[in-house]
Amino acid sequence: MAGVLAALFLFGGCGGGPYGRFDFQMSVNEVFESGRILENHSYYYIGPDAEPDAIMAIDNAYQLAPSLWKKSDITAKQLTGWMERIDNRYRFRNMYKGAVILDDQGNKLGIWYSRLTKTVIRRGEGNQVIIYTPDTTFGLDDKGDKDIWGVR
Repeated sequence: MAGVLAALFLFGGCGGGPYGRFDFQMSVNEVFESGRILENHSYYYIGPDAEPDAIMAIDNAYQLAPSLWKKSDITAKQLTGWMERIDNRYRFRNMYKGAVILDDQGNKLGIWYSRLTKTVIRRGEGNQVIIYTPDTTFGLDDKGDKDIWGVR
């Protein structure tokens, strides 16, 4: 029993550190899927230019740390085009999900829209935000082929 308590204390005390998280909300899906561009936000994406794997809008109060995210001076027309290609209505597997991006203190940093739901979110110095690009190989086999429903 003492060993179990010691393990709980040891591993519980190492709890994840100062990482942010996603708060998944259908209202965020609606923002992206309506083609509405948020004022005072900078847009970034990862993946193909025609159909991004992930899109995020970061509040201009924060600065995204240099990374592999592509910045976009997005228009409503471009966002609507992405939504037509993604066509979330007919995705039963790998649906895109919208989320509020929160830091470790619960402050809203921006919003997220992707089929990829895991990444690292941290605050840097000052108003800097560090958001890793998600693993875009999710759903691919070792040859890079899509593996859908267990059938190729």
